[in-house]
Amino acid sequence: MILGHYRTGLLIAALLCASTTVAAQGAASALSDTELSALRSRISEERALLEQQLVHLREQQTRLDELERRATSLSSASAASAPAAENPTVGTRFANASVTLGGSLRTTVTTSSARMQPDATPFLVLPSLPGVAEGTTKIDARLSTLLLSIRGAEVGGFQLGGLIVAQLFDGDLLSGKYGLYPGLAYVEASNNDWRFALGLQSDVFSPRIPRMVDGMSAMAGSGNAGNSTKPQLRVERFLSLGEDRITLQGALADPEPSNIAPASLASTENTGTPNVEGRIAWTRGSVDRSLSWVPYPEWELGLSAATGSFRSFSAGNTFAAYDTRVSGLSLDGALRLGQRLGLQGELYNGRALAPYLGSIFQTVVADHSAVRSEGGWGEVSWWWSPVLHSHAGYGMDRAWASGSQQPAIRANRTSFANVYWDPGPMTTLGIEATWRKTDYGAGLSNQGFALMLSSELRF
Repeated sequence: MILGHYRTGLLIAALLCASTTVAAQGAASALSDTELSALRSRISEERALLEQQLVHLREQQTRLDELERRATSLSSASAASAPAAENPTVGTRFANASVTLGGSLRTTVTTSSARMQPDATPFLVLPSLPGVAEGTTKIDARLSTLLLSIRGAEVGGFQLGGLIVAQLFDGDLLSGKYGLYPGLAYVEASNNDWRFALGLQSDVFSPRIPRMVDGMSAMAGSGNAGNSTKPQLRVERFLSLGEDRITLQGALADPEPSNIAPASLASTENTGTPNVEGRIAWTRGSVDRSLSWVPYPEWELGLSAATGSFRSFSAGNTFAAYDTRVSGLSLDGALRLGQRLGLQGELYNGRALAPYLGSIFQTVVADHSAVRSEGGWGEVSWWWSPVLHSHAGYGMDRAWASGSQQPAIRANRTSFANVYWDPGPMTTLGIEATWRKTDYGAGLSNQGFALMLSSELRF
């Protein structure tokens, strides 16, 4: 309605400008050359201003149409955590429950200049072998997802629900095999102030993740600790302070991750006590796509920690058992600058953090010393338009041990740059270039480039 009134106003202004032009022509004979020249110059300036306003109006209308078209769809990064639709798409046994089926069909083509582990969603670069060709090419569909979202009844002011998300990976992400990998599977009860959740969830510790086309590896082992999945008992508290929001999170979690097997000289199991994770986050503003295309709040700052232990059994002696303490501290943040620019990243430090995808997936060394590590990553994002955006980032992990023995992998680095195109709410096309370098003991290292093409169809 407002845009319609604005168009009408511009039309009236244009007609008045034309009338002024006619009147000026009729009176031209009564004006001096200097006055006539000044009048013509003024008329030209008014016409130019009106044309600029019309162009601006068309651009604004195009953007509003695009935002309206995309309003029913969130970004693919948040689709997995979206609540169930109001209208059920699958029948259930209970009248007050609804189930929504969703997911994505995704195919990637990855070409690399060096052998990487694994080849389709690489975490690190393997050592070079004399006489062996380094380049690889892989066509893969394991990043496809299946989603089942459940919305139940409201009990005592809490909305009941649940979520199952699975991908076409095998049980261990490093295996490079196809299977059905349950990434998330939990039930929850939530309202505006509290959330309680039980089941397979991502870590409370160091939860932020870069926006990579290779979203499965996502710089794990290269500075991005956290983002593993474990069975958890989680509680969250939300506090509103004007335009600010404080989020408190705590969890009791299984010590071992479900999505990756840590590299160790021994087999591991839990010690009978769960890991303890906690996080506090301070957020200013909210995600508002009418103000900015960047899907961040104005800013967010988070501090998280994790502690726990696991038991190891030496490979040479079944009865030589020892416990290893796990601990970590992480600082994360995100910032939105204007309509197009976004920044985010994390820093962490800890020991034996392979269960949290830190320490370059290493836990202990031969003398039973825990592998210590530190790392971090940063990302710059730029939205060219609501449907075209680019992301670039760098991350690094450094690992060492306090004893005489050192871990097999000392450092791992990843840098990336990509372009996403979202021609519609159901479709995303992406291209990403990455560089990785992995340093091993005895001065051995290898590096390589990779190019990944991705096409995704969501449903």
